[in-house]
Amino acid sequence: MSEASQKAYSALLHRIQRGELPPGAFLIESELAEQLGLSRTPVREAIRRLAAEGLVRSGDRRRAVVREFDEAQLEELYELRSRLESYAAERAATRIDAAGLAKLTALAGEMEACAARGDATAVARFAELNDAFHQQILLAAAAPHLEAALRPMLQIQLVMLQRYRAHIGEHLERSCWHHRELLRALSLRDATLASEQMRLHMLAARASSSTSAAGSTRE
Repeated sequence: MSEASQKAYSALLHRIQRGELPPGAFLIESELAEQLGLSRTPVREAIRRLAAEGLVRSGDRRRAVVREFDEAQLEELYELRSRLESYAAERAATRIDAAGLAKLTALAGEMEACAARGDATAVARFAELNDAFHQQILLAAAAPHLEAALRPMLQIQLVMLQRYRAHIGEHLERSCWHHRELLRALSLRDATLASEQMRLHMLAARASSSTSAAGSTRE
């Protein structure tokens, strides 16, 4: 992907994550290109990448539209993440080095600080740090095909966390606890424990997502 296409991709992904491009919004190449100060080609390539990652789908007249996720789709997403990330944690436990553990520890500390603050900005930052935490475990797992399979799911999850950030503050403390338990398992090099802790983390995240979505719907 060219530098211009990467710029377009990052900008559009950020807008989707922040809700500036909400579910159902059409992505019109000419308008977006003008807004971003780019030609239509990199914008088109960025939209194609977002579509490949599952964040965008074809709409009326073949126009791209920001995708909405129903309950069944979210259930499938979490089930897949639970299975794949548990395996990633299992692999990471026997491969992670001191630098990787230090990075995870720093991310966990930053997330705890965000959870303690609890304001909208802190919650949005928490979502970004949470994504980095899971990406770091994937990196430690040293499994390129697994990473390629999981990366789109993590992108979707980040979008959902940002979308419902006004309703997830109450769940952050529990998420921090799960992160600390994951860190403990990884530090012990216990592959079985790391896998189980990740599975429990995904189950808790799924429950939090359902509650947050319900709260958003009631507004």
